[in-house]
Amino acid sequence: MSNYAIVVNTHSSSIDVLTIFLNQLEKYYPNNKVYILTDNGEDISTKHNIILYDSKDKFRTQYLKSIKQVSEDYILYLNEDYILYDYVNKDKINDYLITLSNNPDISFIRLTRGPNITNNKLTDDLYLADNKLEYFFSQTASLWKRESLINIHENGPDTHIGIGGSTYGHFEIDANKVCCDLDIKGLVAYNGEKLRGTDHYDSNVFPYIATAIIKGKWNVSEYKNELIPLLNEYNIDVKIRGEV
Repeated sequence: MSNYAIVVNTHSSSIDVLTIFLNQLEKYYPNNKVYILTDNGEDISTKHNIILYDSKDKFRTQYLKSIKQVSEDYILYLNEDYILYDYVNKDKINDYLITLSNNPDISFIRLTRGPNITNNKLTDDLYLADNKLEYFFSQTASLWKRESLINIHENGPDTHIGIGGSTYGHFEIDANKVCCDLDIKGLVAYNGEKLRGTDHYDSNVFPYIATAIIKGKWNVSEYKNELIPLLNEYNIDVKIRGEV
């Protein structure tokens, strides 16, 4: 779809991770328009569309201001440590985008199974998610209607995310109530993939490391077979960040 783009949220402190991410994206899912949301774009190739946010703002405001500058109506929502390790099933992605386009009441399709999946199916591999359960709103790799993301962020509190959430509130948690109040509806793609660790399932459609970084360290414990070869290929010293 021409009305589709990849949107990657990152920070200049993660340029090492972003470099691997972009190279793997080019290898396994090329020829897409890519927006990179960051506080400093000096070390990022100009072939990508760079949107700068103010690092003094909290996450909700950073993302809201940034996503409003994206032109496309359908986006693939990613973070820079969602590193691909195999080819993306482009036909499936296109099918999912058509599903979003044909269903005005559906706001997103999450590409990996989570705890809010239900037994109700729209298609053979697309399950309805329950917006009353935790983690309905998630930073998991997902196809989104841009206007739905804007709506959620406009109606959500101005809070942070990740480590900063312990001090300034956590938007990923706060947005769950917003989604319930707005009656946001979403789907989960599940094709029988295995559970990775304790929290994340793999994705046969979008095979990515979820996530490569945990509290600033490389997530070797869950993705050793995928991550160690990449760190070697890109000459990354794992001792600099450390590993979990």
